[in-house]
Amino acid sequence: MLALRSVSAAGRRYKPTALLAFAATPRTLPSSAVLPRYQFSSIRSRNMAQQTPINDNLTQPLPDNRAIVPLENPDPSIDLKNIQGDIYPTFPKKVEQFIFFSIADPTVFREKLGEFRKCITTAACVIKHLEDIEEARKKNKGLPKPLPKDRMVKLSQYQIGFSLSGMNALKVGSPNDPDFALGSQKTQALQLGDEPAPESTSQNFVGKHWLKDWREKQIDGVILAASESTDTCEEAVTKAVEIFGSSINVEIIEHGKVRPGPEEGHEHFGFLDGVSQPALKGLVKPHAGQLECEPGVIIMGLKGDEAPPQGTQPPVPHPRPDWAVGGSIMAFRKLHQRVPEFDKFLEDNPIKKHGLTHEEGVALRGARMVGRWKSGVPIDLSPEQDDPDFLDPEVINNFRYHLPEPGQARCPFSAHIRKTAPREHLDKPTDRVKLAPVLPHALIMRAGIPYGPEVYPAERDANKTSEDRGLLFVSYQSVLGFFGFNFIQRRWANSPNFPPPEDNSFEIGVPAGLDPIIGNATGPDRTRVSTGTDATFLKDGLEMKEDFVVAEGGEYFFIPPLKAIDMISRGESLPSLPPTAAPAAPGGGAPAGAPSA
Repeated sequence: MLALRSVSAAGRRYKPTALLAFAATPRTLPSSAVLPRYQFSSIRSRNMAQQTPINDNLTQPLPDNRAIVPLENPDPSIDLKNIQGDIYPTFPKKVEQFIFFSIADPTVFREKLGEFRKCITTAACVIKHLEDIEEARKKNKGLPKPLPKDRMVKLSQYQIGFSLSGMNALKVGSPNDPDFALGSQKTQALQLGDEPAPESTSQNFVGKHWLKDWREKQIDGVILAASESTDTCEEAVTKAVEIFGSSINVEIIEHGKVRPGPEEGHEHFGFLDGVSQPALKGLVKPHAGQLECEPGVIIMGLKGDEAPPQGTQPPVPHPRPDWAVGGSIMAFRKLHQRVPEFDKFLEDNPIKKHGLTHEEGVALRGARMVGRWKSGVPIDLSPEQDDPDFLDPEVINNFRYHLPEPGQARCPFSAHIRKTAPREHLDKPTDRVKLAPVLPHALIMRAGIPYGPEVYPAERDANKTSEDRGLLFVSYQSVLGFFGFNFIQRRWANSPNFPPPEDNSFEIGVPAGLDPIIGNATGPDRTRVSTGTDATFLKDGLEMKEDFVVAEGGEYFFIPPLKAIDMISRGESLPSLPPTAAPAAPGGGAPAGAPSA
């Protein structure tokens, strides 16, 4: 959920036919389909070990619930050994640490990078890990959880990337992403909607909730270490730091871990996360209804790395230097979640409807704010109550918001998952700018992980957060601005007027309001308003006086392909493109006429 359709994992898909036409699949399961119900671990870590049938007598094979299912025969033109593995297909993991560093000695660092290169986990390696995990899943079928360590696949997975300052320190040119070229995330945080501190000025923005280290430290790069256990992850971190030695200064380490027990796979508000990811054409076998896109939407230089069509203008490829092909831009955000306050808000604002208990009204309000029930079931498929039958992997993403008719009676326009991934939009014939052609380009690969402890009883009793917990949000995209993370946060989640009214919709003139989960209001009054969260009173606005999610830090990184890693380690030149082709508009901005608010 969180952070642009919240937070972590692997798998979502767009079918870019005209207007992303919905393949008229029934909302209900065929009468002949008798689906077993499964206890889900995390979508990413549920790759790890595995659904356990509630009925031990079930004999049919377990369905493949992985959000990203790599094709057995991927596009041979895509070199999976040249792509770092958390970009695609994303690391399977239960524990992850992010080592943020500054470069102390560029010359020694290049030499050490050559040594570390042997540790980097490529996309091809991750696919092999997923195969090993799938074999373990079959062997472990029916065993109680948590599984003993000797029943799990040991994983030491690494990835490395560089901020703009790190690229400059290593004298590496630009991968030709305008927003990345603007500088660090903290210099762009105001545009993302982060609340300014009192000492913030127009020349020097200071995020009110940004932690001291994130405000002051210089971050040149990041090393990701992801594993199946805390012990393995600690070993991996120690090894990485030892390899680079005095060539780096470790500035910040962020620790992520999936939540325990039945909450595994759920973010801290309690919603199953990572349900939907883009299926990259030629690489991924999509589940029914999953959103598909060309691989270049996520990975630089591949098919689809282009500005979307505008009117009669065809797509325009993004020019890239050869060494950047196979790379991606990583957006990292440390997102603090105010769980007791969120829960109290729902308790105080239940949907009141004949036949609903207070608890059911609380659950329904939360589901309509997010767009899914806590189980992960989308409200567009099951609008009145949670229904585990819809957790089937061939059903859970098979919706487009438009059956039986356009509008928001089933799912609000403001719902988190609809704001950040509209899936389909019925443009009006009179619209000067069409949104539908953009949607297959406005996808990000999410790979975050929760951090921090479970909520303590004292916090519950006081309805007040006292411990730091939330989501280490990670997204990958070939373009940070339009239509990657920056664009989605700034122009969609933070916009009261997105999505625009649809053709044949009855809600003309009723603004959607802000994303109730990650939307940021600008100005001194941080009150946010979202409409449509009560199906009986669709035009009424839901006021939220405080933010439930705040950024405590973050940075942008170029994740180089292995070819570029080798060139950097050998001290070779990685020049920028000559200033001939004008890049896209920076600042989360879009080309002229791009749809936003």
